[in-house]
Amino acid sequence: MTRKIAALVIPVSRPRNPLVVATLTRRAGAHGNTGKAKRQQMRQRVQNALPALLAGDLAEFELD
Repeated sequence: MTRKIAALVIPVSRPRNPLVVATLTRRAGAHGNTGKAKRQQMRQRVQNALPALLAGDLAEFELD
């Protein structure tokens, strides 16, 4: 009796495209500050400057 030898087939991996990795990690989003981000930054600036404003060390026009 003759035995048939089964061929072992190993799939050859294709070389990875380096640009594909970058495109998979990108996410859509806004470019630049949104109105919400600007308002948040202004609130933070006022909160940080509030003690100096109340103490009279800083005038309102000196905030910006």
